[in-house]
Amino acid sequence: MYTCMPKLKSVGFAALFALVLNPLQAQEITLNSLDGTVSMTGDLLEFDGLTYRISMLIGEISIDASQVVCEGEDCPNQVAELTEFSVAGSNSIGVNLLPTLIEVFAFERGGDMEASINGDGTTVFTVMEADGSVFAEISVQPTDTIDGLAGLMSGAATIGMASRRATNNELAAFELSGNGSLNSPDQERIVGLDGVIAAVNDANPVEILSLSQIADMFSGNITNWNQVGGADAPVNLYRRDGNSGTNAIFAAAAGGNFGGNATELGTDVEVSDAVANDPNGIGLTSYAQARNARAVTLRSVCGQLFEPSDFSIKTEEYPLTRRLYLFNGEGELPDVAREFLDFAMSPTAQSVVVNAGFIGQDLSTASLGEQGRRMAQAIVASSGRTELLQLQDLTSGLLDAERLSFTLRFGSDGNMDSRAVSDVERLGAMIRNGEFSSRQILVLGFSDNLGTVNAQLNNTQDMAQTVRDAIVTATGRANLGNVRISPIGYGRLLPLGCNDTAIGQNANNRVEIWVK
Repeated sequence: MYTCMPKLKSVGFAALFALVLNPLQAQEITLNSLDGTVSMTGDLLEFDGLTYRISMLIGEISIDASQVVCEGEDCPNQVAELTEFSVAGSNSIGVNLLPTLIEVFAFERGGDMEASINGDGTTVFTVMEADGSVFAEISVQPTDTIDGLAGLMSGAATIGMASRRATNNELAAFELSGNGSLNSPDQERIVGLDGVIAAVNDANPVEILSLSQIADMFSGNITNWNQVGGADAPVNLYRRDGNSGTNAIFAAAAGGNFGGNATELGTDVEVSDAVANDPNGIGLTSYAQARNARAVTLRSVCGQLFEPSDFSIKTEEYPLTRRLYLFNGEGELPDVAREFLDFAMSPTAQSVVVNAGFIGQDLSTASLGEQGRRMAQAIVASSGRTELLQLQDLTSGLLDAERLSFTLRFGSDGNMDSRAVSDVERLGAMIRNGEFSSRQILVLGFSDNLGTVNAQLNNTQDMAQTVRDAIVTATGRANLGNVRISPIGYGRLLPLGCNDTAIGQNANNRVEIWVK
């Protein structure tokens, strides 16, 4: 965040110390020097974020703000008044999404935007009012997620961009430094969704690869396409450089390393284009930036197949799904920064996200038939007759239902995570608007396979009930009308991922929303 570094001007400390001060009036403030030796009181005439202008017995005095501390109910909030703020972090967001978000933000306010580049490569976006005056100056420095979170924690950035979740170590570091809880709804905003894909040239005959096979390629253990059923040709590797979230998402899911001789590129677009021009290439890149490259279907360690799609990324069942975050610290934000963050969560902003090629958080639906593969995989994974009968019962109840893309998950504290909270608000607004009139909303809880069967059923029933209560609250009980909301816990039935992995377990612990 920006910190003003003002100094006294117009009069010196000795002269100020001798002034006879005005009696208390409305808008009266007291300015104390930083060392506490000088104090002055007067009526606040103006504060522009950098300079106080006050009226005293001897006349008007202008005082730069950083050499003084303001006391009194009418003291302006210096941070809130600032018109400048900085954004740093993920290249995927900072290059491919944020500039358009800022531009539409300016247009929505009835103004305009201009962009300029500083000597250090930072882009400054000036958001102007309709009369041409400056509303905000937003400095954007896209590098990678680690830099964004580090800048946010140090105060060098007001907003941090991240294309992955904050790690446990990062969460702990923020709390220890007094910067709050990054995964709280007040500090974590999910602006959109994306997926990491293993992209190949469209002429490559290989269509399915396991995560371990891809990991072996990037670690240098698989060097020829004939080792995975392809042509007798060398495997050419392409990936992002440095601390990219693209790399981190894949490494966390596949447990691999990057010991192979890969060509490192600065953006996901460059990776996709390199693969599209290399018949023997494979690259880790963004689903949103795939361009002319083709994503392979992923096979999990327990044989499940996953194709990246808008719906599978919205529901986060595609194992390399990633959320696109805008984080802020716990301290006071400039009003212009808070207004921009609120805009970033608006329906208008979601349209910008989709137009930029990312996945928005608006509602999509899928029929039971379109969920056929996961149903088949659940039957194959079932452990006995009892589970098969439960699947039969579940399927019969969903024959005339459609699945909503709202798939809700809980944090380690047992509460709904920030995305689930936002999705419940979206669903509540739709119910208030009458979009599900005379229909039944099925709130279905599912879990991993840890614990006893009875514990799984009880836990998932509790999860479903929690979500049902949150929907009622978001809707307003009086606005439910003839909509029925039915919470049902199904335990470990219908897994989305492998329970052998932490990522699979996280995918399996969820609440799905179906409507019939």
